[in-house]
Order: sequence, then C-alpha cells, then structure tokens
Amino acid sequence: MSKSKFKDGMRTNSSYHTKEDIALCFGERTGYDVEPKDIRVRGNWLFHRADWLDGDVDCYPAKDARYNSGVLCMEPWSGVKMEDSPFIPKNDERVAKALEILDKGYNKHLQDLAKEESKDGSV
Repeated sequence: MSKSKFKDGMRTNSSYHTKEDIALCFGERTGYDVEPKDIRVRGNWLFHRADWLDGDVDCYPAKDARYNSGVLCMEPWSGVKMEDSPFIPKNDERVAKALEILDKGYNKHLQDLAKEESKDGSV
C-alpha cells in the first residue's frame, strides 16, 4: 500500500475523530450543517463540498486546522472544480496543483495587506 503525499493519507480512528471535530467547528462558524464526509483538509486549506455548489468545492484558509484552533475561516477564499479536489480518489497531482495556486494567491493577498498596513502606519 503506497502512502499518500498528504499528512492524513493513512486514516486512523484518531484522525477520523479529528475530522468530525473540524466539521463541527467549521459548521458552527459558517452556519452550515457540515458532515465530516463533506470536508477535506490538505496543506493549508479546508475543502468543503455541498449540493448547492453545483460541482464546485469551496476552499477556506485553514493553516494548522484542528478543532477550536481559531484558524478556520467563515468565508471561502476561493474555489476549485470537483475534479481538482481531494474528494476524487487518487488525485494527488491535481490537488497539489490546486494547493499551489491557492497558496500563491493567498500569500500574495497577505503580503499586499502587510504593505498596506505599513503604509498606513498600522504596523
């Protein structure tokens, strides 16, 4: 059995419990009824699928996501097509590409915010 590139490539009872906790916390923040089967955490991102998204998957910044960690966002940063998401089995290459794009865009956003704050003297 080959090991996935991702940290949670091997599921254990403990990791499933953590996924349930993250789904609960995420649902509380967004107001959605979220089942653990409808979320995946990869890299710095939480991927959420729902029927109303019509085949798309919302992506939320979630660096070091864990229950009650304070890092789960209430609004998606971006989205990906289902075929580029971790909900498709054996999809590591497409997910890695999506993660790269998400990280690049989000990191640029954070750098732009830091520049604006330093111009305003807020930092």
